[in-house]
Amino acid sequence: MSGNVTRDDGFEAVKARLEEIADAVGNEEVPLDEALDLFEEAVSLGMQVSDLLEEGVLAPLEADADDAASHSIPDQPASQGVQSASMAE
Repeated sequence: MSGNVTRDDGFEAVKARLEEIADAVGNEEVPLDEALDLFEEAVSLGMQVSDLLEEGVLAPLEADADDAASHSIPDQPASQGVQSASMAE
């Protein structure tokens, strides 16, 4: 795989490119200029992954949290909990 990975390629494509970049930068024969270019590409890809996560993962989690909140049991007043504990003794 070469550079030019777009957000439309999806998470797996971005992950694969990041792995390629990590391997390339780990090679001591890579010139510093090229390593810096690869670093900049990796930062850009990281931002793309962050966007993908916000769109694909956080949105469903937020919806689940909203759904759970609408079905939650209301909190008991603290005084009721204390009375129940003292009666049990």
